[in-house]
Amino acid sequence: MWRIEGQLDRPHTPYDRQAAGYDRLVRSPLYNRLAWSTSPDDYTRFAAAAIGSADGPLLEVAAGSAAATAELHALSRRPTVLLDLSRAMLERAAERIAAASGHGDHDLPPHIRLVQDDLFAASFPAPGFATVLGLGLTHLFDDLPGLVTAMRRLAAPGGQLHVTGLVAETRRGRRYLKLLHRAGQVAEPRTAEELHDALGRPAIFHTAGCMAYATLLAVDPGRSGRARA
Repeated sequence: MWRIEGQLDRPHTPYDRQAAGYDRLVRSPLYNRLAWSTSPDDYTRFAAAAIGSADGPLLEVAAGSAAATAELHALSRRPTVLLDLSRAMLERAAERIAAASGHGDHDLPPHIRLVQDDLFAASFPAPGFATVLGLGLTHLFDDLPGLVTAMRRLAAPGGQLHVTGLVAETRRGRRYLKLLHRAGQVAEPRTAEELHDALGRPAIFHTAGCMAYATLLAVDPGRSGRARA
């Protein structure tokens, strides 16, 4: 039987109550096309490229229900940790990965761990993760340099960060992001160019509709003296 590791002082989060509804939306081609002019298949392709980019340990932060990554994690043999604040989300991720692995909804593959913790407080043994993946992440945070720093802290030297987030690139998407911001669900909406700047202008960066995709070095090139990748 799978288990969720971690001891949080706040075991329940707002996402626990929203898990079922969030799951339906994030997997809906119609919702993604109408709201964000994009497709869940794009998220899965980006995640597949990230998971296939290296062989070492992998960390998916804000993993949620693993809607885009469950089958990828089930097929991968990389040592993998899924990290999220919400236990209800991680329970859904566990069921989805177990089903994709052919284990029913009871057992996870031995290379998968589930950890309930705060990204900004989480700690793992050195040397860290070769790949840190965060899907649908950047639009949730006002302090993007702080987010990138937290992800780099968990990454191994020579590793990469792969992140996505919503940007205000269409009229409808801009209106919807502003509505979600007023409801306290997301940070102040950014354009793709503003996100690119906030992430340190990574060279590997593109958008599809209102979703932006970026790959960054685990070590800040500005501090290491190396050229930007």
